[in-house]
Amino acid sequence: MAAAACHQQGVPEHRDAGSPAIAEVRVTDDSRNLLFTYLVADGSFVTVDKVADVPEAARQQVVVIDTSLSPEQRQSSRIIYVADLTSKRPDGSYPCRPVSRFRFERDLLREPAQSAPLPPECQNLPPSPSDRVIVYGTSWCGVCDATKAFLRQQGIPFLEKDVEKDAAAQKELTCKALKAGTRINGVPVLDIGGKLLLGFDRDEILRLAAAMKKNG
Repeated sequence: MAAAACHQQGVPEHRDAGSPAIAEVRVTDDSRNLLFTYLVADGSFVTVDKVADVPEAARQQVVVIDTSLSPEQRQSSRIIYVADLTSKRPDGSYPCRPVSRFRFERDLLREPAQSAPLPPECQNLPPSPSDRVIVYGTSWCGVCDATKAFLRQQGIPFLEKDVEKDAAAQKELTCKALKAGTRINGVPVLDIGGKLLLGFDRDEILRLAAAMKKNG
C-alpha cells in the first residue's frame, strides 16, 4: 500500500468570490515573527529567523512563514509564501508572493537528496527515543491526524512536533533527513526508533514500532 502524505493542489488563478483573501506578508531586514527556510546544495533545508542569516547564494527563493498569522490565515494547506531576498523594493521591503504549495514541492523536491557531511548544527542531534514515536506534522494536515489516531488505537506512545510552528522541530527533522539521505516533501514524517517514515503506512508503522519495542 502506498504511503499517504499531505500534498496540496495549486492556488487557482482566479479566487472565487466566497474564498478567503490571501494574507499579505511583508518582509524587511528588521521583520519580526518571520521564519525563513532555504534550500542548500546537499538537498536539505535550513530555517532561520533573520534575513541576515540567509546566505547570499540561497536568497533568490526563500520560503517565508509569518508566525503571527494562523495556519488558516496563511491558508497553509494550499499555499506558501516565497520571497526574493536578493534585492529590495524602493520602500525597503523584499518581494514576497504566495505560490502553490503543490507546484513548489513538485518543482523543487522531485530529485532525491544527495549524501553530504552533516553541517555543524546537526552534529549533536539528540538520539531518537526508544519508547515512543515522534510525529512531525502540521496543524492543517488531515493525514497527520489520521496517523495519530492510528497510533492511539494501537496503543503506541508518541510525541507530536509541529514543524511549521516550531523552528527547532523543523531544524531537527531537517538534520535527521540529511543524516538519513532522505528528502522530506510532505508530512507526516515519523521517527520510529531512528527510522524515518514518510506518510501514513499502517503496516510499516506496526513493523517499525515492533522492532523499536524489541530493541528498546
